[in-house]
Amino acid sequence: MDLGFLRPLYESDGPVASVHLDTSRDTTDADKKIDLRWRHLREELAALGTDEATLDVLEEAIGEGNSRAYGDHGQAAYASQGRLLGEYTLTSPPAQDRASFLPVPDALPLAIDRGRQRPYVLVALDRVKAKVYAYAGHPTEGPVLESENVGENMQNLDGATRIFPGQRGDAGGRRADTGTAQDMWRENAVGVAELVRDAVAKVRAQAIIVGGDDEAIAYLRDNLGPRRLSIPIKVVAGGRGGTDAEERLQESAEECLRELVQQEQEQAIDEYHRKLAHDQAVRGTRPTLPMLSEGRVDTLLLGANRQDEPQLWGSATSPVLVHTSARGLDDPDSGFQAPASALMLRSAVMGDARFSELLEEGEPSGEAGATLRFPK
Repeated sequence: MDLGFLRPLYESDGPVASVHLDTSRDTTDADKKIDLRWRHLREELAALGTDEATLDVLEEAIGEGNSRAYGDHGQAAYASQGRLLGEYTLTSPPAQDRASFLPVPDALPLAIDRGRQRPYVLVALDRVKAKVYAYAGHPTEGPVLESENVGENMQNLDGATRIFPGQRGDAGGRRADTGTAQDMWRENAVGVAELVRDAVAKVRAQAIIVGGDDEAIAYLRDNLGPRRLSIPIKVVAGGRGGTDAEERLQESAEECLRELVQQEQEQAIDEYHRKLAHDQAVRGTRPTLPMLSEGRVDTLLLGANRQDEPQLWGSATSPVLVHTSARGLDDPDSGFQAPASALMLRSAVMGDARFSELLEEGEPSGEAGATLRFPK
């Protein structure tokens, strides 16, 4: 995963207040619960020394955040010196509300959440009509783009071109309108494919998920072949045909996305272990630190399990540097301590490294590792 979206969080010379909050709206008194959770975090941040201007800008962001508008989600917000650095909706509520006031943002929960999402295009179609939805790689209240294609059907044909019951078609008795209909459905698929390509470009989709009529899907595949789009096309249950079919399609799409993310995570872990065997990766926090400081990390792998997370040293003047002691920095006097994940993630962002969640047997790990840009 590209970490470029985190760069705005590091555009401050002062300490950063980071908030990760459950903003689910699963009850009628959700607003009251969210306000109470935020009040507790505000008190905690104030006790840590957060200035009032920063607290106020966070309160405004949390009060107006998109995650308060729908569903079961969380919210991450970061601010410094009275300026909001970023506000994001989290796919899932955090296991525990969390606030920190540190020299660096505490961005690991956000990076983990983004790594579990994918931008995608969802298509519901039959042989005449289709709906195309584009979803971003982060939670939104609805699709980023929604379009519809209404193609031709047999009723639109001129009566003179039709062969009716009791008439013969070709010499073999094949009905002439069968071929006409198939040509028409293929032509309809061309229009749908154009909408799909536009939707893919809009969100930089990493997958196309389709539900509906099998023959219509086959025609669509023909128009979205590898020469036109190289991303996977996944067929799922549901499609057009009423509310039930559309709801089933949405449920199937969510399950399909979870499977895609799991497959990609497994592939990343497999690649990591393969590179470990060829001195193209390192395992553990200590071996990873010099690789980060030297800008040699291609992909940083961190687990979401932060129990017993150590404190490391970072530099106020050289953000790529991270060490187990102040003596290992370029300027020990500018050093400060912060949780390992916060400093390692900052180093990865500033070193243009990528990120992947580290799992152990499918569960969140507490370890760290990295694949390298060139062998040790």
